[in-house]
Amino acid sequence: MSLSVASTVLALAISVISLATSAVVSARQLRLANNSNVLPVVVELFRETRQPEFSRAIEYISSDLAREHSPESGYRSLPDEALRRIRLVGLFYDDVGKLVAHGVVDERLIIGSYGPNIVNMWEVLAPYFYRERELTTKAMVYFEDLAHRARTRPQARIHSELRLEASPPPPPPRQ
Repeated sequence: MSLSVASTVLALAISVISLATSAVVSARQLRLANNSNVLPVVVELFRETRQPEFSRAIEYISSDLAREHSPESGYRSLPDEALRRIRLVGLFYDDVGKLVAHGVVDERLIIGSYGPNIVNMWEVLAPYFYRERELTTKAMVYFEDLAHRARTRPQARIHSELRLEASPPPPPPRQ
């Protein structure tokens, strides 16, 4: 091999390595930029679910809604307090479902955090939403998609994929 061919091959190899390195660094910077844009949204989502009103709405839907109100008229005709609680939870998960469906937020973050609650809330609220769809308009489709994702990809599986570790408390000291 002549010296000019060797130097051409070396220059080509350096160029390919530089291009690959550039692509990897660019992809990482793009991912970091996207994460920094999404971070305020994620923080706000987490903040919303920590509000006492949200917790009370979850509790009401879980324990009292079906006992107090039939889904036969949908949900929009329910008394104001029940309607407010359903909207608080339903619209929250519908909006989160939009973010997941459009790839704005990684579904592993949402299902890993809220998976069982998403499924439970959907199971209670689905009859109200399905009836509402028959009566008026197709409501809560993103919530439904999110519930399907959470049901088919359980929280425990996501925790396992993320390799979340357990740290049980130490045994009590011996007396």
